[in-house]
Amino acid sequence: MTRRPLYAFAVLAVLLTSSSAFAGVWFELLRAPCLTGDKAKLNNTGRYVGAVDCFNQDFNGAGARTTLTIKAFQQWEYGSVFLYYDITGPFNAANAPTASPNEKGGFFGGITVAVSPKTIAEAALNRKFDWGPLLNVSLKYEAEHVSKFGMLHYYGLQWDLRVPTMDFVTVTTVIRDDWGYRGVDLQVGAAWQKSFSIAEQDFLFLGFFQTGLFGEGEGIGSLEGFRGNRFFLAQPELLWDFGKLIRFTPGKIYLGAEYQFAFNRYLIPGKIENVLQGMVRWNI
Repeated sequence: MTRRPLYAFAVLAVLLTSSSAFAGVWFELLRAPCLTGDKAKLNNTGRYVGAVDCFNQDFNGAGARTTLTIKAFQQWEYGSVFLYYDITGPFNAANAPTASPNEKGGFFGGITVAVSPKTIAEAALNRKFDWGPLLNVSLKYEAEHVSKFGMLHYYGLQWDLRVPTMDFVTVTTVIRDDWGYRGVDLQVGAAWQKSFSIAEQDFLFLGFFQTGLFGEGEGIGSLEGFRGNRFFLAQPELLWDFGKLIRFTPGKIYLGAEYQFAFNRYLIPGKIENVLQGMVRWNI
């Protein structure tokens, strides 16, 4: 598992399955240098006291981490397909000393398929439906894969909204089905993107949040004795079109930062994470 919590995804899948999204493949390289905080003082959840650019020290590794993310999005006639995988420690050698085995290519990601009944009905009836502020509603399924824990399932709805001045805004309401807990949870999230310019420079402000409302009950198997709790995760990003500045193809190379805030990360009570990461994005 990498920088994305095991309960998190649906997020960037959500972020890129709105009607304004584009098909393509892209890479993101993120680095949390962990320059702040007291490395000699850890609280009981692995957090460096006073840190704002560090991961928690846990089964994924220490506070400083590098993550390579690979993403692909493709629309089809009646919906879309999205997949992504985060790889922790993508440049670590096989014999490199690490704090955790997950730092040697530990991965987290998922595959999402969305199907739009609205689009199917429009094709069958040969007419367009105008639902005002609601652009589209899709049925959504996601299989989420985590190197340490296995696979989780999400089932639900995706709501694409028409919001003036925004590139897109999407809301999801899904059931989270985690094999490690007896119950399921209702997970609500939203994603957005806003493009804007300052002088002749182009920027993107985008991100998402996800929250589990109730928790998933008692753990089973290897998680017996634990309990799935409510959680909150947000990851806003600010990106600058660096390719345009250097007169390379606009919209290809972005530089910026991602800030991650997580409460009850991995569904663990009191496990909070604040991480500021530098970011490079390459749209192929």
